[in-house]
Amino acid sequence: MKIPFLIVLLALLGGDQDFEWLSFKMVKRVNAQGKTTRMDALIFFKKNGDMVTYLDKPTELFILNNSEGELQIYNPDQNSVYKSVNANYGSQNNPFYYFLGEVPNMGLEQVGYKLTDTKVDDGFLVSTWAAPPSLGSEIKSIELVSDGDKAVFMGFKDKEDAYFKKMYFYQFTKLRGLTFPEAITEIDYIEEDSIITKTTFHDFNFDNVGDKEILNFQIPENATLLK
Repeated sequence: MKIPFLIVLLALLGGDQDFEWLSFKMVKRVNAQGKTTRMDALIFFKKNGDMVTYLDKPTELFILNNSEGELQIYNPDQNSVYKSVNANYGSQNNPFYYFLGEVPNMGLEQVGYKLTDTKVDDGFLVSTWAAPPSLGSEIKSIELVSDGDKAVFMGFKDKEDAYFKKMYFYQFTKLRGLTFPEAITEIDYIEEDSIITKTTFHDFNFDNVGDKEILNFQIPENATLLK
């Protein structure tokens, strides 16, 4: 089941939080059917939502996307490019988008979710957000748990009010005044099995001039377009 992960404009940052771009390393480990796969990537993120993901193995790839859902995947060895436009491919589909932008309630209200319930449980604020009608039968609601002003859990429920996905945000650090999770664990429930994905972030750099070469990367005009 796909998750329509919320389109929202990145809030402008001010004062100590002001930056034009940010780079960091990402490690993603996925455990499914008893096997674990690992992906290492460099992320280059502009404040306007433009993002470049660079992978050097097992295949060198440049993945370019933005907040509008425009996606390009370039393979230098083959000089080929895949292009698509889909809101699900937008840079805002990455949870760190909301932490970097300090978007309230992970952007739920801005994309049509309605707050239906709030309560305090063991010092945490638990809020329930009803999905907009546009999602049809795909999702009923999202449960958001906050510790102060930061989200620590999101639970996605189906029409039977059962979780089909959970996300945990933890190991928070301060980045120029921003509160950012250095680790995210996702659990996707598929029939009687589950897929567990743990993503960690490290080596943060703000406005590093050395990043400009990749940030401004242009796909060659003679690249073969894949269909």
